[in-house]
Amino acid sequence: MKRIVILLLALILLGCAGQKAEKPNDILTKAERAVASTNLDANATFELTIKSPKFTDYTRYDLRVVKLNNTTKVFFLNYSYKTTDQSLADVHKKMKIALKDAWILDKGDVFYVYTPNLAYMKGKVGEYKPAESLPRYKFIPIVTCLDLAKFFDKAKDVRLIDENGNYYVVAYSLRYPSIAFAETANVKVWISKADYIPIKAEITANFGQTSITMTTEMKSYKTKGVKCDMSLNGLSVVERY
Repeated sequence: MKRIVILLLALILLGCAGQKAEKPNDILTKAERAVASTNLDANATFELTIKSPKFTDYTRYDLRVVKLNNTTKVFFLNYSYKTTDQSLADVHKKMKIALKDAWILDKGDVFYVYTPNLAYMKGKVGEYKPAESLPRYKFIPIVTCLDLAKFFDKAKDVRLIDENGNYYVVAYSLRYPSIAFAETANVKVWISKADYIPIKAEITANFGQTSITMTTEMKSYKTKGVKCDMSLNGLSVVERY
């Protein structure tokens, strides 16, 4: 019996030794491909914290993110904020009104913004060209996990910093012009081992004496039976280039 136990342990150890660890660049490549080829419907959040010597500002967006083939639709479910600056508080109040029941329809080369609570945009959508950097959407500074995956090929200094049974945690940096808000940003992304979908990321950067922290996360998602109206039926288009 003792010999059998020793033999089994030896086989397990040999098996573990024969397994090759995933290279962090390969993990990002697989994640980028997984996002491009997978339809999904996710409950998500995006949080933005800005700290400077003069103010502290926090914004949270609760989102539904739906991807079908090459089109993504982002629904704004809730907008909340805390700020120490009165002028920013006024901006937040206007954004909260503008984004009520709003959505973004992202076709890749263009995106459309539906803001039914703005009287001058009733029955209309604004058409925009996305930025070639993060954040992609003009005037709405959100970054989803799907957005981030489009820039995995721009990652620098990639390394695997943690791993468990469910996730890889990969750290890297992004540099201007891949990001629009700083010269360099540090990124930490959690990637599912089950399907290589990136489910959470933290992005940090400094701009002078101002620190910026972004956290984007898919709280839950499904990849089967995904359905969503991706049309602009009944809406007129206003170009906003």
